[in-house]
Amino acid sequence: MKENNVDVWDAFLGTLENRGLSSVEWEISPDVQEKLVDYFKAKIDAGVIDGETRLPLDLIWNEYVWRLPEAMCQQLQEHAENALETDSDNGAAAKFLAIALAGWSYDIPPDEYWTFSEKATLLLPNDLSLCYLAFVKSGIDPLYFDKAVIALEGLLEWHREGEASTLYQWLFRCCYDYLYVTTRPNDFYKELESDNPLYERWTAVMGKIQVVFEEQLVRHPGDWEIVRMLTEIQEALGNTAAAEKVFKKSQKVYEKQLEQDADDRSALRGLANIHEKLGNIELASEYQVKADPSLGWVGQVLPDFSAAVDLDGTPISLADYRGKVVLLDFWAVWCGPCLGEIPRIKAVYEKYHDKGFDVIGVSLDEDAAVLREFIKEKEIPWRQIFDGQKWAGHLVQQYGVRGIPAPFLIDREGKVISVEARGSLLDELVAAEITGKAD
Repeated sequence: MKENNVDVWDAFLGTLENRGLSSVEWEISPDVQEKLVDYFKAKIDAGVIDGETRLPLDLIWNEYVWRLPEAMCQQLQEHAENALETDSDNGAAAKFLAIALAGWSYDIPPDEYWTFSEKATLLLPNDLSLCYLAFVKSGIDPLYFDKAVIALEGLLEWHREGEASTLYQWLFRCCYDYLYVTTRPNDFYKELESDNPLYERWTAVMGKIQVVFEEQLVRHPGDWEIVRMLTEIQEALGNTAAAEKVFKKSQKVYEKQLEQDADDRSALRGLANIHEKLGNIELASEYQVKADPSLGWVGQVLPDFSAAVDLDGTPISLADYRGKVVLLDFWAVWCGPCLGEIPRIKAVYEKYHDKGFDVIGVSLDEDAAVLREFIKEKEIPWRQIFDGQKWAGHLVQQYGVRGIPAPFLIDREGKVISVEARGSLLDELVAAEITGKAD
């Protein structure tokens, strides 16, 4: 379904991206809800065309369906159930129900999910997204070792000829997508005993995944993520000699890259990973800091700001906060992961602000009006530093920030506790600092 030749779903997601709302809870106005309901109903009713559905891939990637308003999702679920009752071969309806019932990746998978997942898989045997989703759900409970291996077998068996890169992308997510995947293939495999009935099937699957990564490494010899995943699979299979061979070969590739560009972050991260695996911890740390200079501040007193002002033009400095535990948060409205952290930071702020915790935001936005509107809408209480320079901003340069969110957690004396205080770790570190100082 399209409206004025514009895909409704793509236009909707584009609007969310422009508003910086695609990674947090967002509200959908009634008129937009109506358009989206009609859009999805049309996609479901279309069923399967040339072995595929017309449902957008974003439904799995970013958990959009699971964050639709409950009434809207219920309406679509009922429509899909009716469509499947009318036509038992409607793979689009079965797939939508499987995705909708999957819920968040850490929920216990309901029996209904597996029912619709298996139904959708039978109707859409080449839909690798279903295999990926089934693998994600399998990682929640050790009882699902069989479901996990079936999902991976499907990924390896059903990809179309000539789509090696597509197969690799799905396997990459299974092995390296820390946002959604709670248990990776090598984690499953390490838990298996050799007398487990699934052991041979798992061994075969792991060997095939290894081959996929080996072929991909030939195409991209400087990709440190491929090196990391491949060697983890090799080590899980007990092929330590093969893993060491990959490390040494890749090390030469990265060192040549650094000869051409001493600031090549991919090569620096690759060498850090290799030396960490080889037990060269100090050398690994050196490369990590070169790749991300902000890591070098951990354990050090962070230098104060120079002529900084907040969003209202009022001078601000770290000295103003001495004696408090402070989160110096580099972020932006256009950064999805940053917005995902805002509710967590607010929760910690409300919990510990009266006990000596505070936050200073450093915005990498370019439009002050957009920033002000977002702060007002989300009721963010802490001060914000804004200069409109994005990555060229003075504080970004001063502290070596290379990516956001970049949360600098600072103790009462001005020393950096962590530059990775995100999610539950922020609460843990602040609690430990506040409690320790109180005692």
